[in-house]
Amino acid sequence: MMLILTATAAFAQDVIVKKDNSTVLSKVLEVSSTEIKYKKWSNQDGPTYTISVNEVLSINYQNGEIDKFDTTPAPQQQTPQQYTPQTTTTTNNNIVSMPTTSYKPEPIYGGYMRRSGSTLTLDGRTLSDNEVRKLVGEENYKTYTEAKSQIAAGDAWSAMFWISLIGFGLCEAGYSSTGNSTLAYSAIGLFVFNDICLVCSLVFDGIGRGRMNWVADEYNRQHGRNYSLNFAPSIMECKTPQLQNNYGFGLTMSLNF
Repeated sequence: MMLILTATAAFAQDVIVKKDNSTVLSKVLEVSSTEIKYKKWSNQDGPTYTISVNEVLSINYQNGEIDKFDTTPAPQQQTPQQYTPQTTTTTNNNIVSMPTTSYKPEPIYGGYMRRSGSTLTLDGRTLSDNEVRKLVGEENYKTYTEAKSQIAAGDAWSAMFWISLIGFGLCEAGYSSTGNSTLAYSAIGLFVFNDICLVCSLVFDGIGRGRMNWVADEYNRQHGRNYSLNFAPSIMECKTPQLQNNYGFGLTMSLNF
């Protein structure tokens, strides 16, 4: 029974396997492109520890999933050579050229998150839902999933807009050729429904895209890449006494710096 209880407790932990074959029993909090934040399993109310991704071979999560990291050693950073301008000296009217060494800085690789349609990308690579959850945390991941649903709802209203627009055109053409009043009433109804679909499409799609931009901005702000300027439609509370409705539709501007 002791062996069974010990094995059950071990499977309920996140196990960080380091490249020196040692292990850390932990509760993983965040995994980024450069480091891993975790708490010790034996003291989950204690301090948060950080370990470099370059030291880790894999993470075995308590739900059975495994994250494997690059096993090749990190390349050693070369010291950039100092730029030496080309100089010439004149001796007996003969020009002697000195060797020239050009300096080219190494590219800087960062983790900049952007929204692309209804998905998020990190340095141009599209992220899966599981990757987004690990990068942004549970609270921002909930906002991300809600934003995806709102964008999908906007796409559905957009599809109905085009369908109703085609139906309106057909009814209008039929009424013009036959004079049937039923087709006229149908055209009027489709015209009103067409406007409703257009407004709902813009509202849902705009709010969803704005909230997804906010998730990406929060990630970039936490990692030192915090400049962004976004415009998005939004539903906001109104404090004007003359308005009977307490909420109104407007345009919001988000500036992070």
